[in-house]
Amino acid sequence: MPDDNSLDILGTKPLAKAVEKVTEKSVDGVGAFFGAICMPAAEEFGLLLRDKVAAFRKKNLESIANKSREKIEHQKLEPTGDANPLLLRQIIEDASWTEDPSIQSMWAGLLAVASSKRAAADDSLVYTDTLKRLTPFQARLINRIYGDPRCCSVKQPIASHSESVFYPENKLIYSVVDVLKQFPGDLSSIVPIANSTHEKILSTETDHRIAISRFRPQIEALVTLGLVHEVHFLNHGREGVRVFPSLKGLDFYMRCLGYSVYPLEAFILTLQHWCQLRGIDPFTYQKT
Repeated sequence: MPDDNSLDILGTKPLAKAVEKVTEKSVDGVGAFFGAICMPAAEEFGLLLRDKVAAFRKKNLESIANKSREKIEHQKLEPTGDANPLLLRQIIEDASWTEDPSIQSMWAGLLAVASSKRAAADDSLVYTDTLKRLTPFQARLINRIYGDPRCCSVKQPIASHSESVFYPENKLIYSVVDVLKQFPGDLSSIVPIANSTHEKILSTETDHRIAISRFRPQIEALVTLGLVHEVHFLNHGREGVRVFPSLKGLDFYMRCLGYSVYPLEAFILTLQHWCQLRGIDPFTYQKT
């Protein structure tokens, strides 16, 4: 008699074995993974994937599930089998539409965090609405900001003037070129400069003001979302962009990496430790 994947997930085989099924290039593999981390809704997720998700979205879900499995294994997380089914539903309904690898990785991080918590104790769902609103450019810019060693140039305890912002001692100032490079495509396709090329836009200072203005709404939207506290366009953007990070943005970034470390001061210490392992001093680091 052939094996029944749903029965395996529900207890006839170890949970870890069920999680490994995500490597299968099939809907059954994705369904097995989702079912393994949310056992109570395993059958429903399997039916939903088979009946409601077309090939384009199934491929994206496979990618997200694989990225999540990698995060779970890398961080040695222990799936509880009781992840929040609402989060998984959001991933099936919203995350499955994105092909962008950066955004897929962020969804995978939320999923990895959820897999190691009981549904009642997990609040990753609060960030699903935020994540589904991000463009690929915004996602890369968030990763650039909070993955910047300078972002953790903060002495304990975190010095903040409110509950929403903290102030790294090493200022987060990005050149126009650095910001523009976060766009994953050809700049000439969206920047309104006649007869220009991607390389010319990056190398021509006179084009920078026009180019950065094209992305200004997306950058300022990060403030509206609370993912950064404030943004200053220095000399109308000609001299770069200064970013003031927020605690919400730091928390969002951490969860999208697949980590859940609290209080956030502890995560900043973790970032500082990672910098130390790379021989970087966050307080003196300058991007070259």
